[in-house]
Amino acid sequence: MNDTHTLSLETLTPTPEEMEKRIARLKDLQPTKRNYSASNDVGVPGEIYAKLAAHSVFKLMSPPGNKRSAAIPAVSGVPGLEVSILDNPPGHGPRLHAHMKTVECFLCLTGRYKVAWGSDGEHEVFLDPFDFIAVPPRVFREVTNVSDSNALVLAIMQGGIQDAFNDLLYAPSLGQKVEAEYGPQVVKNFANLGVTFGTVWHGN
Repeated sequence: MNDTHTLSLETLTPTPEEMEKRIARLKDLQPTKRNYSASNDVGVPGEIYAKLAAHSVFKLMSPPGNKRSAAIPAVSGVPGLEVSILDNPPGHGPRLHAHMKTVECFLCLTGRYKVAWGSDGEHEVFLDPFDFIAVPPRVFREVTNVSDSNALVLAIMQGGIQDAFNDLLYAPSLGQKVEAEYGPQVVKNFANLGVTFGTVWHGN
């Protein structure tokens, strides 16, 4: 007797209208900093978010249940995967941070990017168009556009749905700068986004 269970599935043919809901068109997307500015429950001005993360973050796809409520994706995807396009002017990009449980990958699309890593960003490598890097968890990293004009990089986050991509730790020096410029309450409000400042992450 064969105890093997097989799974039978039929193929699907979505309507054009259904497929349109699964398309992210960059020209139609708003950068997430605008959503943070308009959000009343986050308490982090969009200008600060843009200084720490990227000048403009366009969410292509995020998993359902993402606790960063202001980061509204164009497409609701499968658990454990988030895809964004980052648009940065020269000298700008995500500042020194670590993802403690998720893997962050970068694919340079245009221009040239420097990826620095280490507690002080003491190591570095450069990405030209279509170069790709996967940064492991618990490693401080910084991504900077070193081109002469705006450049795009594709950012891919991978992790278990239980992590909900709320495992972000920024370098302590950045927290000190935010507090000096915007006050201690804004630093505390970053917790609404799953963001803390320091060298040790206290999470689930």
